[in-house]
Amino acid sequence: MESLAILVMFMFLAELLFGLLVVIFAALARFRGRFRRTALVLIVLLAIETAWALSIQFAFGVPSLVALALSAGLYWLPKNLFTK
Repeated sequence: MESLAILVMFMFLAELLFGLLVVIFAALARFRGRFRRTALVLIVLLAIETAWALSIQFAFGVPSLVALALSAGLYWLPKNLFTK
């Protein structure tokens, strides 16, 4: 049973690290104007992974759902949305 817990822990850690990577690339695309295509592909892959994780168990998919919302917001919200 300990090996199963370690496997699930590594899956959860990989999910968190992938979400962090996508958020970093979305921020680079937003603020530096670089890696736009890479960020878009990673957002799509994160959306597929989020759908898979949410279909397994809701609590397992929440971190990737948060990362997906954050990265999509960074990527697509206009820069002058809150400055008037």
